[in-house]
Amino acid sequence: MSRRCTRFIIIVVLVIICVALISVINVGELSVAAASGVYGEKSTSYSKSGMRFNASERTGRFSNDNMSSFYRKSKYTMGYELKVNLSLDSCQAVPDLLVGRLKIDFEAALKSAPPPAAHDVLPGGAWSPNSCVARQRIAIIIPFRDRQKHLDILLYYLVPVLTRQQVAFQVFVVEQYGNKAFNKGRLMNIGFTEARKHDEFDCFIFHDVDLIPEDDRNMYTCSENPRHMSPAVDKLGYKLPYKALVGGVLSIKPEHYSRVNGYSNLYWGWGAEDDDMYYRLSASKISVLRPPFTIGRYKMIKHDRKEVSPAKVRYYLLRTVRKRFLKDGLNTLEYRLVDTRLEKLYTRIVADVGDPPKNSDKISAFVT
Repeated sequence: MSRRCTRFIIIVVLVIICVALISVINVGELSVAAASGVYGEKSTSYSKSGMRFNASERTGRFSNDNMSSFYRKSKYTMGYELKVNLSLDSCQAVPDLLVGRLKIDFEAALKSAPPPAAHDVLPGGAWSPNSCVARQRIAIIIPFRDRQKHLDILLYYLVPVLTRQQVAFQVFVVEQYGNKAFNKGRLMNIGFTEARKHDEFDCFIFHDVDLIPEDDRNMYTCSENPRHMSPAVDKLGYKLPYKALVGGVLSIKPEHYSRVNGYSNLYWGWGAEDDDMYYRLSASKISVLRPPFTIGRYKMIKHDRKEVSPAKVRYYLLRTVRKRFLKDGLNTLEYRLVDTRLEKLYTRIVADVGDPPKNSDKISAFVT
């Protein structure tokens, strides 16, 4: 009798220990998921204020009113429940899925269906790999106005490149409201500011809408230093015209972007805001990296530059970067957020950037 009692007690104790261990493991998984902030596997549904949507509905279009609170409540998964498989390894730094040089055909891209690998992109243009844990979370910032065809071509080629590279990404298209002079610098600062309300990104890539990557070995990630990803553009003979050029496609860590105070807000019309960024980096003793020209290749979509900033103003601003950059940028950014919409392949942010100055006195005030 005593032996039976002893065996029974031993069995009960073992069962209790097993249950306790399972509980500890589950809590540990939850803690790691919350601490790491990585994108995980998508759940079959998500909820807001008690409402639930099926997985089959998640590729539909949602208004900003319906989705805006998801970004605040669930920062890492666009409102989807975070589910991390701790048995997964980190994704390869150079994935086996890469194909190298790409064949770019603008007309074919416009006539084709949505890009390959776009079927599992979440509303708002967010995606993460299912087979491994992404090494970085990337925000793609695209300044934009009135060039929808160019945007369609870019996303047709860019989305498959990003998925093959196995980075967790979200695409933000920052559109200038109205028809006043274009201010690319302000739009990029707005993209940086608004994107950080959606997630804690490890890397920001500022991407012109008319540059199409020709090689998927050019990794859309951040290095220790900012990286000018587009040193070889077909329109420029696949050569770098001058050392200070960092325009086109630039990857930069958020801490570096904040350190240089973002882009200047003072360039109205086309030209020189990217050169201004190079001098900001130089003044902050941050060097710029570039991929080999055989890999950092891009095709440019032809377009007219209707708005060119006055040469006199451009030269004046470039001469005064070192004196000005700490009081012209993120810390002086002013804008009115008009709309935020979750499109199939991107989050569209529409912003009113204000009015250009009527004279140069307001610009020169930043340098005194």
